Formats: sequence, C-alpha cells, structure tokens
Amino acid sequence: MSPSYTLRRRLAGAGIVVLLLVGLAAWLFAFEEGRWVGRVTSRPETLNLEAVEQGNLPVNQFVSLRDHWAVYREHAETFRLDAAAEGGQRIETLYYPVISDMNPYLLELAGLSRAFGGIDGIPSDEWPRIERMGVLVRTDSVQSLKNVPPLIEFPDGLFGTVLHAETDLPGDERALLSERWPDIDLSRVIIINAGHRPGNVWSMIAYGLLGSVSWAGGLILAWRLWRRPRVSHSARHSDGARQIPHETSPSTFPANPSLARKDENWKGSQRDSGDGRPLSYAEALNRYAPQHEEAPRQGDGQTPPLSGIHARRDD
Repeated sequence: MSPSYTLRRRLAGAGIVVLLLVGLAAWLFAFEEGRWVGRVTSRPETLNLEAVEQGNLPVNQFVSLRDHWAVYREHAETFRLDAAAEGGQRIETLYYPVISDMNPYLLELAGLSRAFGGIDGIPSDEWPRIERMGVLVRTDSVQSLKNVPPLIEFPDGLFGTVLHAETDLPGDERALLSERWPDIDLSRVIIINAGHRPGNVWSMIAYGLLGSVSWAGGLILAWRLWRRPRVSHSARHSDGARQIPHETSPSTFPANPSLARKDENWKGSQRDSGDGRPLSYAEALNRYAPQHEEAPRQGDGQTPPLSGIHARRDD
C-alpha cells in the first residue's frame, strides 16, 4: 500500500470527524435560536418593575428597562481563572438586583440616609436587606470588582432576554443565587441577560440546514470510505499483471490428467514439429491426445492371459 493512499484515507477520516462536529455545533445553535421563536418580539417590550415585583411576570421574553435603581451593593458574582487578570482571576458573570421607586428597600434606605447624613454615612451593619425583588440583571461585561459601583445608582436603560433560574441557569449559578438571597423565591424572579438579543426563525433555519448538510456530507464520505477496499489502485494493478488468469474451456480441453500435465505447453507459444515446421492441426491433436496402452498381442513373446479358453490353429 502506497504512503499516498494511506494519507488519503487518514485525511478522509479526519474530514468525516470535522463534518460531523460542525453539523452537531450547527444543530445546537439552531436549537438555541429556535427556543426563542414564538416567545419574543422583534423589538423589546418595556418592563414595568412595580408589576413584576408584585408577581406579574412578562409574557414577552425580550424586554428593556428604563427607570430603575441598580443595587450594586447586593451583587453576586462568579469567577474564572485568568493569568492576565489582577489576582489571577476575573469576573465571569455578575448578578445585581434592580428595584423600582416604590420598593420597600429604597424607602427604608431613604430614611437611613436622612438619619446618618447621607448614604455614605450608613454603617455596614445598618444597611437594609432586600425582601422583595422581582428582577436580577446578569452581565458579563464587568471583568473586575473595581469596576462595580459600590452602593446604588440610577443607571441608563438596558435591554436583554429573560432567563429563569430554575430552567435556564447552570447548577452552580442557581446555588450561588440561592445562597446570596435565601429569603427570595427565585421562581418569581426574572433574570435579564443584559445586552443579549434573541434568535429568529431565519437563523434557526440557516443553522439547521448547515447541520444537515454537514452530517449528510460526513455520512456519504464515511460510506464511500467504508465501501472502498483497503488496497491501492497501483497495488491491485501490479497484482493483476503478475497473476495471469488460467481458464480452459471444457468443450475444447476435456478433463484428462495427461492434458492437465501438458496444458502449460499448449497455452504457451506455438510449438514446431522438430524440423522447424509448425505443427498441423492433426499433428497437434496427435501429440496432445490421451495415450492409451494397447493390449499385448500373442506372438510378441509375452505370456498369454490365463484363461480357460485357448486359441488353436488347425494347420
């Protein structure tokens, strides 16, 4: 087997694996895009924070926030290792609650601010706790705790898709949120994935077609590779040249041991008669015909066969 043939088979096998992996990834993207179809609109719906805090969850899963308070002091985060970041790790995901103007947390904070001469004067152990929360913001744009505002702010509006803690979050993030806010029913809290736009039906179709074409190509290539023998074309050609087929016609050459012994001479080049003259057809038949031994005749000096009847001559 030639090295080039072996290399082609290995490259074909690698191509099959790549096509199958690309198809699988495309189908996963198609599923991710398709799960938003029918649940969102093309433009985000403005969220009413007061209604959500009272338990009225939105139907549209693509929302925007305008007037809201971001309580950064109550944030929770997950980290991942990063050698280039300060301390060897960076923030992977940051969660912080947002509340409306009528939330009890904000009203209590306003009273403490007046009592201590401003928010900055409130002792850490005097800060109120959030007891009613309807919205959490999830973002991955913050890389360090230095970039997180320390207390509470009234930021600009944001938009994003709606996630649910029980169904859409990984297990470690669900555990983190439950530990950070043990008194909050997370099933009644919506999580806004900030800056994320939902998929659409055209993206779902495009990814689905890409996955189908990739898998079809991989399966066809695998079938062709499996059906193709593991011997190179040059090797088969050389083997066929070395092995001369040996076929005889039963009608022309009867099955006879004497003919089998002389078959090589018969199939070879044309023989001559010994004096340089080619053999005629009758001479060839005579030479290669089966030889039968003649019965011995009486009078040739051989013992006659023992029998009860003997020939007599009447001289």
